Amino acid sequence: MKKIGKVYCAILAGGTGTRLNSPVPKQFLEVGGVPILIRSIRAMFADERIEELWIGANGDWYDLAINQIKQFIGKDERLHICRGGEDREGTLLNILDSIKNNNVINEDDIVLIHDAVRPFATKRIINDVINELHYCDVCNTVIPVNDTIIRSDDKKSVSGMPDRSVLFAGQSPQGFRIKTLIKAFESLDSETRKKLTETTKVCFVQDIPIHIVTGEFFNFKITTPYDMTLAEGVLKYKDSAGIE
Repeated sequence: MKKIGKVYCAILAGGTGTRLNSPVPKQFLEVGGVPILIRSIRAMFADERIEELWIGANGDWYDLAINQIKQFIGKDERLHICRGGEDREGTLLNILDSIKNNNVINEDDIVLIHDAVRPFATKRIINDVINELHYCDVCNTVIPVNDTIIRSDDKKSVSGMPDRSVLFAGQSPQGFRIKTLIKAFESLDSETRKKLTETTKVCFVQDIPIHIVTGEFFNFKITTPYDMTLAEGVLKYKDSAGIE
């Protein structure tokens, strides 16, 4: 069993929300009277082992992030914010640099990476990710794929139908031993990194074993106007079911 040292969290809030057709990025919109970003922060802080939480916010919306934190959370010494990057990878790298510049990183230290627009991560999921890192360096949260998956090479006709029993959809949080993740990033050239749209792929393409834990279907990423409506329903469901 591997030791776990200091637990960090990185929340990626640098997106612009173009698919939601909103003048304000979706992470700053409210669901049930509370900004999505704030709900994501609160969800991660449900696990008291997280000692530092870093938010990477897009430069144009940096001040809004600060104002929402002040309004809904207030002063919390565990909470920090830095400038986001041009894309998801850039925002994550900025957060990792901020963590390195403000701390001495040890071999046992871990970081949980979470999407700002995924506000319904449960205490159980977070606990499972942290605990799984006793047995690995990288861990991903996934859910089974319920629908039949169709592959189309030309986007016009069916090329294949993979066996869905071995297919899963990735979620967040994802867990990493920080030094493993940093080393994985440093081992790839910038062009290759830009092609990787999911953080654990940085490790996967270098044959670093990745464990999985089970997520929740309601731990979805808010992307479209429909998702905003669905999110209101999830709030009611979680409250009625007593899910933290």
